[in-house]
Amino acid sequence: MLSLGGAAFVVGLSGAMSPGPFLTVTITRAMRHGRASALLMLVGHAAVEAALLVAFAFGLRAFIARPAVSLGLALAGGAFLVWMGGSLLLGAIRGTIHPDAQSENSARRLGPIAEGAVVSVSNPYWTLWWVTIGAKLAADGLALGPGGVVSFFLGHQLADVTWYVAVVLAVSSGKRLLTDSAYRTIIGACALFLLYLGASFLFGALT
Repeated sequence: MLSLGGAAFVVGLSGAMSPGPFLTVTITRAMRHGRASALLMLVGHAAVEAALLVAFAFGLRAFIARPAVSLGLALAGGAFLVWMGGSLLLGAIRGTIHPDAQSENSARRLGPIAEGAVVSVSNPYWTLWWVTIGAKLAADGLALGPGGVVSFFLGHQLADVTWYVAVVLAVSSGKRLLTDSAYRTIIGACALFLLYLGASFLFGALT
């Protein structure tokens, strides 16, 4: 079980450190809403993965590996990322977001836990990771019983927490040194990356 937990940590860390929508949105939320809000995204992320792990025990892997299901996830995820990136980009261009205040539209947006869950599910690469590498490690955990499942889950979540705590601390510390224009430039760059990812997911699904 310790070996499985260690493997889950190393493999999970390599996935967590890869650039993607969750990293981009975490950086954006840390800059706009602070450390606690950004780190709460991990709660939503972990909740989705816990539910997925339970569902794997009942055969979900075969279902989400179906072409039609994969296509639906890619289309929905791509559309969500395009919407999110477009909203952030408009805010950066119009100057409606600032480094020293909450967004005026924050009440209409998803909370950090819900956003962590939705951004995770919206990423087709996350789904692909779970039906391949994640499924193998999850199967190893299930074979060992409840202790193996807990070991795998804790190792995987520890990887996410280790990386994203470091990211959030770095971003929130640097935020105090940012000018308003530099802040909007960074948010705009994050928005463009989300638009690129969303468009890539949509294009890949449609072609």
